[in-house]
Amino acid sequence: MFGRIALYCVALLLLSTGTGLAKNREILFSASPSPELTALAEKIKNLDTPPIPDADLTRKSNYFVRIAPRKNILTDSNQLQDNAILGTRPFVFVTIPEGVYGKSLLDIYLDIGYEAEDIIHWQRDQEMVAIVFRFEDGIAVSDEQKGQLPDDWTKFVYVPTWDNIFTLFNRVASNATIDPSKQGEFAPVNSFFRSEAEKASVLNFPETGKKHIKETSYANLKAEGGNAWAYRKLLENKLSVFEHFRGTGRTQNEIIDPDGTKTANGILEFVGPNRKIKELPEVVIVELGKLLVEDTFSAQAALKCPPAGHEKASAHKARKH
Repeated sequence: MFGRIALYCVALLLLSTGTGLAKNREILFSASPSPELTALAEKIKNLDTPPIPDADLTRKSNYFVRIAPRKNILTDSNQLQDNAILGTRPFVFVTIPEGVYGKSLLDIYLDIGYEAEDIIHWQRDQEMVAIVFRFEDGIAVSDEQKGQLPDDWTKFVYVPTWDNIFTLFNRVASNATIDPSKQGEFAPVNSFFRSEAEKASVLNFPETGKKHIKETSYANLKAEGGNAWAYRKLLENKLSVFEHFRGTGRTQNEIIDPDGTKTANGILEFVGPNRKIKELPEVVIVELGKLLVEDTFSAQAALKCPPAGHEKASAHKARKH
């Protein structure tokens, strides 16, 4: 009897720390999925799907994946929230379904470029989902990489090279409003600035400054300060171009490639127009679970396993009754 109780407690401990066997992922929601999208979602759902090496990933997919907190997308009964959106900026970063095959939530976080400190601070204990979707007809994937965006630039998904991002930021800034009192950076439709001077600093930022940003690490730009750092922070705040952005169209996993020198590594990333999820022509939302970060002692305390000898008292009580 004691052996069974002990094994049960060990199993719970392993599950609580994310190292034991877990139940399969589930499809939580779908809307008009094609057979192709259904097959892609099933492969993300199945943790036994073999991961695809970074070098074998291609940009030929019309389907994309966005990772998001479950509470922002679905109701408690797994219905799509009316205001659920892909992201909080006018353009959002996405990857392809093949890039997350066979990967744990932690590996997905790292592979899409999350910083380790942000994973621990913001993502722990957060239920997450994979939004697997297709943009509506009329939204095409652009081959442009030199920043020569078309006049109808809002109708494309782009490879996020530095040149494309600089031009995209200029276009987004041109349409931005001025709101000195606005708090935070939530701007899912149109971007905003807090002053005309801030907006002008983006629109008039020189090519020499852009070249310096491309060639200088995030940490060194921060240490230097000045206009280049101010522009770099605005890129982060307004377009979610974070610290480990490579500008090559591939993400950087800071654990595998802390210095960013393994340029062939990284899953493929794109940047595309933000959308309400209910407006997408087809979508499947896959459960990813949540990342648990705890030590063995806190996990044991949470389990409240019976002390040694408890099984004897329980058995005696059972016989007595």
